Amino acid sequence: MNMTSYGSIKSSIVLDFEEYIEEEGLNVAQVSAKTLEEDWRIVNDNLFTKTLYFISITIESLKYNEIADFIYFRLDSYLENIKFEEHIDKYDVEKLLQDIQICKKLINAKSEYKIRETSNSTKSRVEYILRLKAV
Repeated sequence: MNMTSYGSIKSSIVLDFEEYIEEEGLNVAQVSAKTLEEDWRIVNDNLFTKTLYFISITIESLKYNEIADFIYFRLDSYLENIKFEEHIDKYDVEKLLQDIQICKKLINAKSEYKIRETSNSTKSRVEYILRLKAV
């Protein structure tokens, strides 16, 4: 299975949220940071994968009525992405574009979610992870 495909990334994120929240008792911000850290090579591979991670983490987070501040405050730049690398499967791009629309609706319609504030060290760590170059 291609680990950078739409389906594999979506499944991985859903499983991360289920496992880390329900089994390990982490909160949404902790799961978001842990997912980005564990998968940094895939996240930073290209614009498609980075956008997919942010959109998918947001959708999963909102199922728990909260979102990490470091995701929320970067989200706008990913919600506007509509063009991705040419080598990305067109089906995967279409699915991501649908998820972007779903994410926009959820963010705008859901007034009950909380933006979970994280420490400066967490924000710095996520910033560092997002700047790493995948080789």
